[in-house]
Amino acid sequence: MANRKAEQTGPDQQSSKHGLPPYIAAFRSESYRNVLHMASQVAMFNSSVLLSGETGVGKEIIARYIHWLSPRSDKSMLTISCGALPETLLESELFGHKAGSFTGAIQDRVGLFEQGARGTVFLDEIGDISKVIQIKLLRVLQEREILRIGENIPRKVDIRTISATNRDLDQAVDEGKFREDLLYRLRVVEIRVPPLRERPEDILLLADHFVERLAKQLRLPDLCLDEECLNRFQKYDWPGNVRELQNAIEHAAIISGDGRVKLKHIPPQIVIGGKKSRRTSVKSLRPLAEMEMEYIREVLQSTGGNRPKAAKILGISQTTLWRKLKNDN
Repeated sequence: MANRKAEQTGPDQQSSKHGLPPYIAAFRSESYRNVLHMASQVAMFNSSVLLSGETGVGKEIIARYIHWLSPRSDKSMLTISCGALPETLLESELFGHKAGSFTGAIQDRVGLFEQGARGTVFLDEIGDISKVIQIKLLRVLQEREILRIGENIPRKVDIRTISATNRDLDQAVDEGKFREDLLYRLRVVEIRVPPLRERPEDILLLADHFVERLAKQLRLPDLCLDEECLNRFQKYDWPGNVRELQNAIEHAAIISGDGRVKLKHIPPQIVIGGKKSRRTSVKSLRPLAEMEMEYIREVLQSTGGNRPKAAKILGISQTTLWRKLKNDN
């Protein structure tokens, strides 16, 4: 995820007509329904939750949902990407520091565990934290207290922790990279968020949700996807999961200009990729140059053979397009 410090999710989010927050209501699959059911069960308790799953599946969305349902929902949810910060900075962000404790520490700083008092802290990419941070985090979970950098007097904290990872933490424990006792503390309850390819029935609902949101965000009131785009979306395997779907629609909306999205506007890898199953046999794979030419021909066909327009859509010069077509003959 992007390098962010603390982001807040306040208690004033509006629920949908289904009784769910708008950001989570777009689903039909049984597997995602099970995720939400487990999230709702654990929400009322103070226990730590570990959200596991591939990059882009929406683990932070589930964390927000747990916080939204919890008794702590009237307080903030603070989130931090543990993998985006170097050890010293992450330690300061989480636990705070005393002025003068290290170069650049010109004043006292309150860390996230104190800032989020009586609320929730979401620790994304928890598998990336160092051994030093692991020891300090274990203290937070066991003793409910933190120690600011440069201080020797612990401070009590009242916080609920939700963490997330796309790594195999059991394997990290076996390799000596992650503390087993910390994993037990983080994983009182584990919720696996399924990848988008395991819930294809949710793709079009999510697409509708993103279209509605982006129409307002990008000021494209007529934003819509044509049938060919929707068909291609259902055939694609979405290795980047929900995040890739959202980014693909935003990309297409911008490229379209007027918001009327056609196949030529969506990212090339989705057009070329088709059903990109990770279980595809090697025999079914084709050379990249062949797949590239197939897409170039599709774009040319969609522009009625207009090469300057096709080159613009492809993001290459007319000379490069001419050379590729010549080499294909």
